[in-house]
Amino acid sequence: MLPIILQEILIQVEKLYDIQPSKFKQGVVNQSDIDRMNKAVLEGAEFDPLGLKKEVWTRYKKGTNQIVCVENDLGRIIAILPKGLEVPEEWSRIFQLFGKAKYGPKWNIYWFGSITPRRFPKTGIPLAAEHLNGGYTKLCSTDGIFIYRLEEATRVLIHELLHAACQDPFEKSIPQREATIESWAELILVAFKAKGSSRKAEHLWALQTQWVADTNSHATLNNNVNGENDYAWRYLNGRTDVYKSLGLTLPEPSGVNPERSRFTHPDLGD
Repeated sequence: MLPIILQEILIQVEKLYDIQPSKFKQGVVNQSDIDRMNKAVLEGAEFDPLGLKKEVWTRYKKGTNQIVCVENDLGRIIAILPKGLEVPEEWSRIFQLFGKAKYGPKWNIYWFGSITPRRFPKTGIPLAAEHLNGGYTKLCSTDGIFIYRLEEATRVLIHELLHAACQDPFEKSIPQREATIESWAELILVAFKAKGSSRKAEHLWALQTQWVADTNSHATLNNNVNGENDYAWRYLNGRTDVYKSLGLTLPEPSGVNPERSRFTHPDLGD
C-alpha cells in the first residue's frame, strides 16, 4: 500500500497530466550563456571534485558535445549534452509543479551532461562528493541550478529546485536539511515517473525503498557511514530518519551490495 504522503503527491502530478503541458521551445544560446558556463567550470569544486563540468566543457570545445537551449514560460535550460541527447520533456512538467519562480523571472538551469556514473569506493574508503554529488544551487534563488551528470539528472533537478524554492527546513542542521530535501525529491520523482498512476507508483516505490535500504547498508558496512558527521549521511542514510518522521518504513536490507552509489533505483531512470 502506498504511503498517504506519496498518494497526495500522485494526485497533484495526475492533475498536471490532465492539463496542457507548457512545452519547451528552442531558445538561443547567447554569449552570456557561454560566459556563465565557462565561469561555472571554475566554480563549485567542493561539489564537483572530479571536474566533471570541465570534462564536458572540453568535449564541447572539441565538438564532441553540443550546446542547446530550451525554454518555456517557467524555465530556461542551457545544456551541453552528447550529440543525439535532448532535454527531457518531463522537465517542463516538473517546472509546472513548482510554478513560477519567486525570486526571478524564470528557473535557470545549466546542465553539463557528464557520462560519469556514481560508484561506491572500495571498502574502508569514506564516501565523498565525487561519489555522490551531481548538482548545486543557491538557496532561495533563481540565479542558477547547476547539474553535471546525465545519471539521475531529473532527481537532481527536483532536489535543487526544492532548495532554490526555499523549501529547506531551516531550523535543522545542514545534514538534516539535505536529508529532508533528498527524501522529498525521491517521493516527487516516484510520482512523476509513475505519471500519477498509483499502480505504477506502488511498483516503483517498492523498488526505491529496497534500493535505499541496500545502499544505506552498503554505506554503513563498507564505508563507515554512521551519523550526520559523515558526509554521505545527508544523502543516503539520513533518509531513513526522514522517512520515519513521515511515518514511512523501509524494508530490511536484501543482502545485495550495490556497486553504484546513485540515490534512486535504476528503474526510475535518469
